[in-house]
Amino acid sequence: MQRIPVSLVRVRTRDGVWLDGVVAEPRRRRGAALVWVHGLGSAFASGQPLVQALSARLDAAGIAYFKLNTRGHDTVARAGKRLAGAAFERFGQSVEDLRAMVALARRAGHRTVILAGHSTGANKVLHYAARVRDRRVRGLMLLGPVSDIAGEAKRLGRRELRRRVAVAERIARRDPEALVPRAFGFWSARRYISLYRPGEAEDVFPYYRPHARWAALRRVRVPVAVIVGSRDEYLDRRPAELLEAFERNAIRARSFTGVVVPGAPHGFAGREDVLARTMVRWIQARGLGGQSPTAPSGPRSRRRRPVASRSTAGGSPPSTTP
Repeated sequence: MQRIPVSLVRVRTRDGVWLDGVVAEPRRRRGAALVWVHGLGSAFASGQPLVQALSARLDAAGIAYFKLNTRGHDTVARAGKRLAGAAFERFGQSVEDLRAMVALARRAGHRTVILAGHSTGANKVLHYAARVRDRRVRGLMLLGPVSDIAGEAKRLGRRELRRRVAVAERIARRDPEALVPRAFGFWSARRYISLYRPGEAEDVFPYYRPHARWAALRRVRVPVAVIVGSRDEYLDRRPAELLEAFERNAIRARSFTGVVVPGAPHGFAGREDVLARTMVRWIQARGLGGQSPTAPSGPRSRRRRPVASRSTAGGSPPSTTP
């Protein structure tokens, strides 16, 4: 696959946090940019096979590719004078990170911005779209949007997870920045609660609760795509059931597309080119790439059954790096 040159960039958020990243500008620009938001504890430099596949596909389509750190990059990082990284970040502040990324893409001359978030990045882009309603953002792609609560309940059991959240709440009352017991993972008490207590701002994929409101998704009016691997190791249900839950609640989205990538784990390792091809086709089919809409070849719009994208690529161990 052709290697695409990238440039290192840095942008400062309105609250003073510097975010590093890379940008790949296409040779034939069409005025559109995809902004990738990484997952929990990841960083702009991780997931190199997907960076290569996606930047090449986007370049061929004339679409720019932006991938920057959020303040939640790596396990521990600095955000100005505060601790951040996956263990200490405050989810609500991700709005400032995404606002800075979108502004960077616009300053580079791209009129249309598509936000694509993987894993916890999907939580962040959906939260941003619902809270800010940024008219510069014309499409939303949620990749591997698995509820942390559902995934951890699958691993521990619901009762044990509730017990651990209660422990974190007691610690947080004394010091929100204090660490939870090591057996819980490396998290501050505040961060553990944000990840695993139902009803928190981060809990934007509440498919594990039968009568949940889905407040964030129901506010989104731009086209939405949800893409999940058939072998996502964090899922507690069949991928088709997950897509159906999103489709039922994307009530104001201009269109909805659900795609299952066969054989793909949570991080889409071994299926990077299939994912990249699917993403670019979705952008083009909805006229978001700076060209007229094309007939979709694979994913179907809202109110139709989600379909699987086809692949013959070989398998790969699970990965959460994108």
